[in-house]
Amino acid sequence: MTSVQNHQLRSSGSRVLVVFVLLAFLSSCSIFKPTPPPVIPEPKEEPIEPEEPVDTEEEVGVEPEVNSVVLLLPFQLNRIAGEPSREDIQRTSVPLDFYQGFKLAMDNLTQRGNNFKLTVLDSRDNVAENRRIAVSPEVQSADLIVGPIFPQEISAFSSASKLGYALQVSPLAATSPSQFMSPNLVSLIAPINLHSFGIADYIEEIYKRDDHIILINKADEESIEFLSPLKRSFSEKGINFKEINDVDQIRDLVNLIGNNIIVVGSTNKYTVNSILTALVDLKNELDVNIDLFGHPSWSRGSFDTFNLEVLNAKISTSFYVNSAKGTVRDFQRKYKEQFKIEPTEYAYKGFDTGYFFGYMLAKYGPEYPEHLLEETYAGVQTDYRFEKDSRWGYVNTFVRILEFNGFKYVPVN
Repeated sequence: MTSVQNHQLRSSGSRVLVVFVLLAFLSSCSIFKPTPPPVIPEPKEEPIEPEEPVDTEEEVGVEPEVNSVVLLLPFQLNRIAGEPSREDIQRTSVPLDFYQGFKLAMDNLTQRGNNFKLTVLDSRDNVAENRRIAVSPEVQSADLIVGPIFPQEISAFSSASKLGYALQVSPLAATSPSQFMSPNLVSLIAPINLHSFGIADYIEEIYKRDDHIILINKADEESIEFLSPLKRSFSEKGINFKEINDVDQIRDLVNLIGNNIIVVGSTNKYTVNSILTALVDLKNELDVNIDLFGHPSWSRGSFDTFNLEVLNAKISTSFYVNSAKGTVRDFQRKYKEQFKIEPTEYAYKGFDTGYFFGYMLAKYGPEYPEHLLEETYAGVQTDYRFEKDSRWGYVNTFVRILEFNGFKYVPVN
């Protein structure tokens, strides 16, 4: 069973009710008291199928081992007085969506015979509160800690906690794990340098002898963070490239025979759209081939879609939902049935986090950190493939390359 009350949320317009539920149960007690979830028939298609099935065989009459999980999310319920305002509801939406996805994963594993005690704590997005929680009995006795989610919270919690074998999972922060210097930390979102390495690996695969690689570096913060590791990776691979800071310089560098692989590091809407227009004009005037690669955050940007398609624009990402995938459809159906709303990005991420680490706990018990490097996972929105550094812990190295098809970015690999 999962030791957490199963509060069903009734409709998409009931976020006020949701916040009241959180107020009643999170602010009044830190641990949800044990209540078994309702019995649900075994689904025809499992939401997630790791490479090896969970071993659920137990001796007759013996309860499976209880695994203790602490979930730290910044609900900031202390800021709510009386009926929640629109601002209160908006502020709680990300942690609430993550929690609902995470809880759905825990329930799924519970139905397969596993046993968890889930403690949910409000980290309040507050440094002092995270330091207090880090040494609390709930955390010190936990097998797994998921959260907090903001970089400042992670730093405060990591510096104060003494976790022993338990791991601290950072599920949403894209900050480089070297910033935290915590050997127990597990970073699920690939930092920007791993996106650069992923782009370099992909370009290495498609690169031909007559191709030219040109980097447009506007020297802004995003360009420097993205292009510096990319240049380093190209140099290590022995791949030649040219670097310019203005698109007007590109005319003398383009290749009329092979392909022109152009990488843009900027994320500024006006800068990027100006570059896109100039490249399309150049492509049409000189009849040259151009493959454009952009910053990962282009997926959230507002750029000229026609030009993106003409230039075969590609980006890297850690998040992609393929609704044609059976496990994704099954998750979407179950989530909507239980919470009466469509899952958001954070609900997908909550599910993958809960399912993978719940699976690891159920399979390996307290020794689960020893097996993190040998397990791979294909989730509803990303994959997990971990590398370890003795100074700053584990990091998920998986990134996916997407190409713009005229309407949206879709995978190319």
